[in-house]
Amino acid sequence: MNDGSSGSNREEDVDYNDNENINHDEYLVKAVVAATARMRNRRRAPQPMHNSILTGSMRVEELLNGHEDIIQGLISMKSDTFRSLSNLLAFQRDNIPLVL
Repeated sequence: MNDGSSGSNREEDVDYNDNENINHDEYLVKAVVAATARMRNRRRAPQPMHNSILTGSMRVEELLNGHEDIIQGLISMKSDTFRSLSNLLAFQRDNIPLVL
């Protein structure tokens, strides 16, 4: 307890330079928040990802005969694995009746 005879009151110990630091810190926080909000709202120009003029089976053939990393990145399997799976599915489609 503070009876006024010894020690000091917390309000009396306030250094007014601290208030300036608090105001400066608040300003910095607000500036960072505002800048972040502006950056999040900024839209980038879209970049074409799939820019081949081929479609359908011609596109699939281009992928299967192209660079292995491209097909691996698109379908998460190598071209030989895709060919094997495709052949297996075609065989099952042609030779096994559909069971519901």
